[in-house]
Amino acid sequence: MSLLQIDEKEAKKLYKETVRELLEEEGLIGSIWKMDRMLLECVGYGERWVVDHICNHPYVIKHQIAVKFGGEWTFKAKRIVEFIDMYYPELGVNHKRGVAK
Repeated sequence: MSLLQIDEKEAKKLYKETVRELLEEEGLIGSIWKMDRMLLECVGYGERWVVDHICNHPYVIKHQIAVKFGGEWTFKAKRIVEFIDMYYPELGVNHKRGVAK
């Protein structure tokens, strides 16, 4: 006889919500970042640098990874992380390894 009763539906729901939240925080699924989040990725560089070197980069423009919408820049999280890892490894953020240089 079990003294603990678990609602499996509710447990699955909470699990899914938690996993989704963690993946969104890491930028690994369909989330959109604003400039504030990008500045966290590009520690030591300001908004002007991000616009000049990332937003205006031909690859980013071609693939529409960063878009200026209503005067504010937005970034496709997963794609911009891949871009940063590929083009700016000196930023010291490699999300695949999770280690800063």
